[in-house]
Order: sequence, then C-alpha cells, then structure tokens
Amino acid sequence: MIVLHYSDREESGLASLFGRCDILITTGDLNYLDFISIENQTISKPAFGVYGNHCNPGYLEKLGIVNVHLQTIRYRDFIIGGYQGSPRYKKGGGPQYTEDEAWRDLQNFPGVDILLLHAPPFGLLDTPGDAVHEGSKAVRAYVDRTSPKYIFCGHESPSMELKYNNTSVYRTHKARLIEI
Repeated sequence: MIVLHYSDREESGLASLFGRCDILITTGDLNYLDFISIENQTISKPAFGVYGNHCNPGYLEKLGIVNVHLQTIRYRDFIIGGYQGSPRYKKGGGPQYTEDEAWRDLQNFPGVDILLLHAPPFGLLDTPGDAVHEGSKAVRAYVDRTSPKYIFCGHESPSMELKYNNTSVYRTHKARLIEI
C-alpha cells in the first residue's frame, strides 16, 4: 500500500504525489489551502488525519478527511487511530496537552496498527530537551504498551524514519510517498 504522508508545510507537488498513492495520511500543521490542488479529489481516496498544534479546527472534515483523534477506524486489514496536537509548551494556540491529559486520554485507548500523531513520542524522532519539540512520555508509554506497526507524525523537520522494536516510525516535513 502506498501512503501519501503530508505534514507541517505546503507541498507544491501534492497533486502529482496524490495521483500515485492509495491512501492519504495527514498529521497536522496544515490548513485548507494547503490541500487546494487535490480538494476535489480528496474524497476519491481514503484519507485520515489529526490536527497539529498550529491548526485551526475544521479543515479535515471540510475536505472529507477522517479525523482519527482518539478514535479508531478500520481500513482494509488495518486499524487506524490517532492523537492530535503536541505537548503543551505555551498558553493558547492549537491543540496542546499536558502529560497528565495524555496519560488520561491514552490509558484506555485501544491498540492500533497505524498510529497518527502530530508530535512524535518521547525519544522517537523528537528533540528531548527542546520544550517545543520534545515528545510526550505518555504517548511513548502507549507505543510501548500497544506496539503499533506504523507511526506517522510531523511537528519537526527534516523527514526521517526509524525502526523501534516492531514499529516503523515516519516523521514527514511536507509530503512524501511511503510504501507499507
């Protein structure tokens, strides 16, 4: 399956990439206009996402992208779920959460095959010690407990990936195709 992962910055070649994917996954810090080149095509392919900490709510739903924040959706042989935003580093702004809120939210959240996050889990493609880009320890505990097959996130550049136990973690800045 070819995934188009789109996060954080507008991609001028989005329409071309979209034409070559099976599924769109978006992990936030975008807006409605960042999808304008595929706006009329979005509902023609499965699309799932979460909001980032710099998002205004509503654009996912307006584009027909399923918001999987704290819910699970079955797609083909995969269960997809997500957690939006980033650890709180300032007052105001888009979705942010405290560690206590993340522990509470994820305590009973079921395991998924594909986990969509905006900010990476603590220690997995984040920047420990950087208040803005450090991942959540509660999200990391969720990952350790449930072992998703794939994690897609954004929040930082550059695009990177790593293998953590049995989980493939992909962080994307702009857009790219990933085969899973």
